[in-house]
Amino acid sequence: MNDLALSEDQRDALQEIANIGMGQAGARLAVLLGRFVHLSVPRIIVVDTESLQVAVRETLKLNGPVTALRQGFRCDVSGEAITLFDSVGATRLYDTLFPDSPEVAEQGADTGELFAEVANLITGACLAGLFEQIGQSPTFSAPRLIGEQIDIEEVLHPSKLPWDRALLLEVNLHTEDGDFGAHLLSLMTLDAVRKLGAALEAFLSSL
Repeated sequence: MNDLALSEDQRDALQEIANIGMGQAGARLAVLLGRFVHLSVPRIIVVDTESLQVAVRETLKLNGPVTALRQGFRCDVSGEAITLFDSVGATRLYDTLFPDSPEVAEQGADTGELFAEVANLITGACLAGLFEQIGQSPTFSAPRLIGEQIDIEEVLHPSKLPWDRALLLEVNLHTEDGDFGAHLLSLMTLDAVRKLGAALEAFLSSL
């Protein structure tokens, strides 16, 4: 039996909520960036530590090494988000968000801090947009840099994942001019999925 399975109605509700949430996230990011942001239809699947790399590679829109950050989120439902992006795109996005800041290279800024700013923006917009549909207001831990310019296999190696199986919700996003792209992975384990199922049931009963 799949201990991470949601009922058909719950899964349909989650997909619809995720679609709405990502639309809201795209709108928020577009306002901040001053340009349109495309977000993919969220994919929701159950993965284990061995299959996660393959699952992500199927939809990953980034080529070559990635910069990765890990960030926890918590409300009634808790989990972990991993943001993946290429360094060039992240630098361009930072320049757009903070046009009055000195050039990163000139000020000798810690690029880890730059990526943390960007990851926090993406994770907050996407997950807040999702969870607010079911009356939840998640809080987020500070993003932690996993590594810069590393292979995706290193980011998602089973030895670095503190769980056996999880519910994965993932989405790709990129600006219409192609300057920036990112891949967001949201992972929830058994206890979180049970609470998510209860929240979805409450949502469905209120309709």
